[in-house]
Amino acid sequence: MKKTKVKIFFHTPIILLLCLIVTTCGKKRMFEKADALISTLSMEQKIGQMLMVALPGKAMNSDMEKILEKFLPGGVIYFGYNLTDDKGIAALTGEIQIKSMQNSGIPVFVSVDQEGGRVVRITSGVTQFPGNMAAGVGGDRDLVFQWARILGMEMRALGINMNLAPVLDVNNNPENPVINTRSFGSDPELVAGMGRAYIKGLQESRCIAVGKHFPGHGDTNKDSHLTLPVIHYGMDRLKRIELPPFAEAIDAGLECVMTAHIAFPEIVGNTDSATISPFFLTDVLRRDMKFEGVVMTDDMEMNAISGKYDLGEAAVKSVQAGSDIILISSYGVNTEKIFSALMEAVRKGAIDEKRINDSVRRIIELKLRYNIMDFKENRVVSGHVEYSEKEKKLEGKAGEVNEMLSRNALYYYGRDDLLKPGQETVRVFVSGSDVLRRSLKKDNNDFIVENISGLQGILRKIGKSSKPVIVYYHIYKPDFAELAMVKDMTGGKYMECVLVSSGDPFPVTRTGMFKSYLLSFSNTDISLELLAECLNGAVTPLKNNSVYLGMPGVK
Repeated sequence: MKKTKVKIFFHTPIILLLCLIVTTCGKKRMFEKADALISTLSMEQKIGQMLMVALPGKAMNSDMEKILEKFLPGGVIYFGYNLTDDKGIAALTGEIQIKSMQNSGIPVFVSVDQEGGRVVRITSGVTQFPGNMAAGVGGDRDLVFQWARILGMEMRALGINMNLAPVLDVNNNPENPVINTRSFGSDPELVAGMGRAYIKGLQESRCIAVGKHFPGHGDTNKDSHLTLPVIHYGMDRLKRIELPPFAEAIDAGLECVMTAHIAFPEIVGNTDSATISPFFLTDVLRRDMKFEGVVMTDDMEMNAISGKYDLGEAAVKSVQAGSDIILISSYGVNTEKIFSALMEAVRKGAIDEKRINDSVRRIIELKLRYNIMDFKENRVVSGHVEYSEKEKKLEGKAGEVNEMLSRNALYYYGRDDLLKPGQETVRVFVSGSDVLRRSLKKDNNDFIVENISGLQGILRKIGKSSKPVIVYYHIYKPDFAELAMVKDMTGGKYMECVLVSSGDPFPVTRTGMFKSYLLSFSNTDISLELLAECLNGAVTPLKNNSVYLGMPGVK
């Protein structure tokens, strides 16, 4: 680990906080240092390291300070309500690290869900990439590597050292309400290859990747935020479809795995979530798949867990099963409930101290190796990364990489002449997106309207024209009552409709409601601009797609 500069930030009688700027993230394990630090920690500090909590507000405040002081968390998770612009995010992160050092004596993991596409938290200071399924449709692993490499550098510049990504679920169920476009696709080999590229890129930027949701959330038709999904198939199927992306990720050096709140009764004989299953977390993940990294739960306050268990009890069960970090998305009473339950479980012997030490050892070692901290001469040193000129040059290509990923994701299913009609054709574009409408080029026979009312007005104006009419109806989230009206309105002899989707297309494509679809799998500004360019005839979309969209009669 090469050192280039040491700067003192502040000093207390107990801790000297230093900022160590480093240029490389060594792969050598640092368990000796981790063990030396762990030997100095109280049980409260150890349990705190196993908590990842949310904090209230956009800047340091008394409520944040109380949480950091009382529970000594080893990690924090950012949500949209924490985040402002890049300067504000960096300032908040710095304040949190200082307060953490003053209280627990150890810097925190700072994590966020920045998957790309429809799941992002940071909207300023990082590039808005189109997300997994857009990348999976394009199929370019090198672009995925570059995307993650760039994003990791952008996030570390804000002080964020852990991204709760990539999603490694195989989305082979078009009725999946929660994964869908968050997945790279419906083919295990594709998901595995894309996941490997993403993990390599992100972690080479010294930003920790978290592969989720183990052992697989792709083949559900329920949302675990709302209820406990139950999967009725056996281990053979799991090994064939769901587990290969995780196996590939582990081989690629994945540092952290997030669990799924899903039950597999055919495999384990009960309806307990995988998050509290020793079979999945210890037997399968640790023993069979040889994973040596950190295991983190998904949010324990999701209804799949909180609707069935007391949260303190669930946290204890999860640690007993093999989890290292308990994730809590709120900053209320549940943090105290979980902290107290874990402390009590250790006191009563339900969890022995060695089990706690094993988790804390993995956590501290990971922080050491990713330059989040160092420990030498009995002092805790807070780390930071600095990038080479070559790395900065790649970061400067963020816009180019983003455009290529977004362009490669455009997919069209339908008759070619509907995208490139003759000059006599009347085209009506309907979109609620200002970005898409502004990017469209309007010819003499074209109309651009904002909503279905505008479409009704244009169709009345056109009347019973003998000219062919094509309606391009753009949606992000489908309103089926509205779409039924659109289908009815465009069912005339000389009329056609192309459904244009920049969101999750599965709810519509699997119904077979329309015959033609233009899809971007992403609602970022660049994706919307490229959709418009496709409708303008300047960009040619893909006609072949590896992602199963559930369209009747189409494999």
